[in-house]
Amino acid sequence: MARAAFCLSIAFLFLASVIPSEAQNTEAAAPTEPATAAAPAASAEAAADAPELLFDVRGNITLLCPLVSDKNLDYEWRKNGTELSQVWELAGRYSLERGGAEFHVARALEDDFGTYACALAGESRRWAVRGRPHVKLPANANVVEGQKLKLTCKVVGKPHPRVSWSYSNSSDGEFAPLGDGAALGDGAALADSEAGVPDGVLLLAAAARRHAGRYRCSAPAAPAPATATLRVKDMYAALWPFLGICAEVLVLCAAILLYERRRTKPDLDDSDDNHDQKKS
Repeated sequence: MARAAFCLSIAFLFLASVIPSEAQNTEAAAPTEPATAAAPAASAEAAADAPELLFDVRGNITLLCPLVSDKNLDYEWRKNGTELSQVWELAGRYSLERGGAEFHVARALEDDFGTYACALAGESRRWAVRGRPHVKLPANANVVEGQKLKLTCKVVGKPHPRVSWSYSNSSDGEFAPLGDGAALGDGAALADSEAGVPDGVLLLAAAARRHAGRYRCSAPAAPAPATATLRVKDMYAALWPFLGICAEVLVLCAAILLYERRRTKPDLDDSDDNHDQKKS
C-alpha cells in the first residue's frame, strides 16, 4: 500500500506540472519590439508647392537645390524651419556637397522625416520628406475560443499613416475590407497602436470560430501588405490531453494496487499454514 500511495503522489505532481494555469494568446511575428515615443509632428510650414519625397529607413536621403549658385553666397538649409546645424538628431550624420547645393544623409532614421528647405539669394525650395511605410504582422496567431485577441500591425516609417485592414475566411479567397467590426460582428474594433499608428490594432473582445482566417493590413505607399493567419482553438482542446493523462494514471495505479494485493495474499496463506503446524 505504501508503494500505491507513493505512486498516487507522483501522479498528482505530474498532473499539476502539465496543466497550464492560463491560456495565452500568440501574437506575432515576428519578434516583439519596445514601444517608441511618438515622433514630433512635422512643421506646419510645409506648403502646397513642396513635393513629397519618400525615403526608406536605413536608406539614403539626397536633396539637390536647383538654384543658381553664386560663389559669394552660401546655401542655407533648414529642417522644419530650423538651421541644420541646430538640429541635434542630424548632428554628424549629414553632408553638404557640390558647394552646399546637395544635402545627403546616409542610413536615414525614422525621425529624419520633416520639411526640408534650401535657400540662396532670396530664392528657396522645399520638400516634404516622408518615410516610406513598411507594414509587419506575425505570420501566425493563435487564440483560444472566448479569449481576447490583440493583433498589432507594426509600421516602420514616419509619420505613421492610417492602416487599413481586410479579412478572408479561406486560404485562397478574396480579401474584404474590414473596419470597426464589419464582417466580424460585435466585439471587434480598431484602435491606435502604442507606437501611434492610427487603426494599427485589431481587437476582438471574445474570439469565436468564425474569426479564424487571414488578416491583412496595408498602408498608403507601402510596397506590400502584411498578412497573418489566425487560428481559433476550441476552448476544451486542452481538456482532452488532460483527461487522457488522468486515464493513464488511473490505469497505472490500478495495476499497482492489483499487484500489491496478489503479492500479499500468498504471504498471508503461508503465515496461516505455519500457525496450524505449530498447534499440531
